[in-house]
Amino acid sequence: MSDAGQSMVSVSGTGQPADEPQAPSSVYFYEPNRAAAIFFAAAFAVVALLHLWQSIYYRCFRLATVLVFSSALLTAGFAVRGYGTFHNDDAQIYTASMLLIYLAPPLIQVANYHILCRIFYFIPYCAPMHPTRLLVTSATFCAVIELLTAIGVSYLANSNVADRFIDMGVTLAKTSLVLQILVISAFLILAGISNKACRAGRITNPKVIRPFMATYVSMLLILARTIYRTVDHFAAPPPINVDFSGLDPLSLRPTIRYEWYFYVFEAAPLLLSLALWNLWHPRHFLPESYKTYLAQDGKTQLQGPGWKDTRTLAETFFDPFNALLNRGGHQKPFWENNGYAFKTARRKRGPGRV
Repeated sequence: MSDAGQSMVSVSGTGQPADEPQAPSSVYFYEPNRAAAIFFAAAFAVVALLHLWQSIYYRCFRLATVLVFSSALLTAGFAVRGYGTFHNDDAQIYTASMLLIYLAPPLIQVANYHILCRIFYFIPYCAPMHPTRLLVTSATFCAVIELLTAIGVSYLANSNVADRFIDMGVTLAKTSLVLQILVISAFLILAGISNKACRAGRITNPKVIRPFMATYVSMLLILARTIYRTVDHFAAPPPINVDFSGLDPLSLRPTIRYEWYFYVFEAAPLLLSLALWNLWHPRHFLPESYKTYLAQDGKTQLQGPGWKDTRTLAETFFDPFNALLNRGGHQKPFWENNGYAFKTARRKRGPGRV
């Protein structure tokens, strides 16, 4: 772990060696900032309560439950971290705080993917693929990432386990981070494809554009955090076969020696990505029913039959684009018979055009 769960070195809050170590058996490479931990615990608590109230107000428990739960996880994680500043030598408190904090980002991404799929339900003619299939696939990947993260962090942050388990924890943590980057990148590409289709069809309704922009920003914040964590993990010293008691903290990279990196590149992006949905809640723009969609004129909302998929969850996961099984043949999309058409810009004929 980048905070050095096995560290036996006490370092001041600025990352410089302490002249008189107060906690010679500290699990940190620095003296953790108590005020910062308390601030973020309180901030995430406010965000969690707001998400809970908004889920009740907008009656969108299925859409907002993950936002509430991930905010609560981060509240607990930073509260435990604040408590741990009174017990710098307690590895169990450190492990609990890091586990809670590490489990939240993939869940925030699940919420982002769910919101993106809701946008695809609202503009089905601009969706790059079936929203239900996309949601099932993303949820499966995120479940795998959560499992890898939980096992990896529990091994990596605990110096009492055998070396082979610590080494396994390093591998699992790195794998989960790389997978997160790949999945986020894939969804950013899908969002870009859909956004391009909206521009081509001249769909400029704020009920589409604003949640699109909020999803972009939230995913990019989590991506920035994940890239930081990935670099941090690959830059950390090997947690096995290392004499931490004789390790010079100044020989480590700044991301490991200085705590402010953790709050700027980990805590702040997570807080902003969750608070963003407090300000631009998806239900403020998107309809309650999955069957309600925006007509091609970009203004009229219609009630349709909704997306239908008779395939099993396993078939949906392994063939999300329906390229292999192709059950039911090619059916005409339900929105093509609604009597509306896209707005088309009249183009001037250039030389040589007929």
